[in-house]
Amino acid sequence: MPKPFDATLKELVQDFLTDYQNQFRLSEFAPLLPLNVDLSTVTAATDIALGQGDPPVRIVDLNFVSGPDKDLLARILLYNVLLYYRYRVPVHSVVVLLRPAADSPNLSNKLRYEGRKRKGRIDFTFEIIRLWQQPLQRYLQGGLGTLPLATLCRLPEKVPLAEALAPVIRKIGERLEREATPEDRGKLLTAAYVLAGLRVSREVADILFQGVRAMRDSTTYQAILEEGRSEGRSEGRSEGRTEALQKTLLRQGSQRFGLPSADVQASIAAITNLERLERMTERLLVVSSWQDLLETL
Repeated sequence: MPKPFDATLKELVQDFLTDYQNQFRLSEFAPLLPLNVDLSTVTAATDIALGQGDPPVRIVDLNFVSGPDKDLLARILLYNVLLYYRYRVPVHSVVVLLRPAADSPNLSNKLRYEGRKRKGRIDFTFEIIRLWQQPLQRYLQGGLGTLPLATLCRLPEKVPLAEALAPVIRKIGERLEREATPEDRGKLLTAAYVLAGLRVSREVADILFQGVRAMRDSTTYQAILEEGRSEGRSEGRSEGRTEALQKTLLRQGSQRFGLPSADVQASIAAITNLERLERMTERLLVVSSWQDLLETL
């Protein structure tokens, strides 16, 4: 089943191909062009085939992976072989792991086996990019098309995740305000929001992006928010909007301030004013303690 980021990443690579070519250090293949190839009969994952020249003399098969996949090695080999079968040119496979959940101690970039000793064998190697290990500044200072990936790059250690992401998102917004066209700005900010959702919950992502002015102009972002509101209304009917907000405060607050004491839990449970609870969720990332949060009027 396609993941929410599938279409986002495919569109970004196609629209900002030079940025991805440079960021993933594929310049030796330049100029790259998207190939009109459909491997959907064997996969629902994000696979982007890029050709060097027209007709291509070499191909880059770019794959984005967000979660564990026990069939990854075999699947990447399959794509490589299918592309070679179709175009009869060398194929370089690149796997971009978007988050640690996609990694494994046993994950290798090599697949080797011998069907019959000295009579025939497969010796396949591909490239792996672990995005959370990539230097943040390289993406923040790189091409506009790869800016959204900065939300998944290496962040300062021993800093709460939401707190570490906040300045990254602010810098993304500032660069796009200065350098991007209105159309690209909305597209790239929405992509950053979608990808940030691989790292934090939707509630936290909503808070982090509230201060980015251009997000209000993105119709895609507004559609995503409306979808979230619809889910929230559905959730509200089942357990009450008040209780849902209280749970959000406790869950997200625990990530920032540590587990709440019994007194804090009782205080939040006693707040039934919906507008106050909403203001508290908006202030989660700007206050420094449970006490500061509870002082929200």
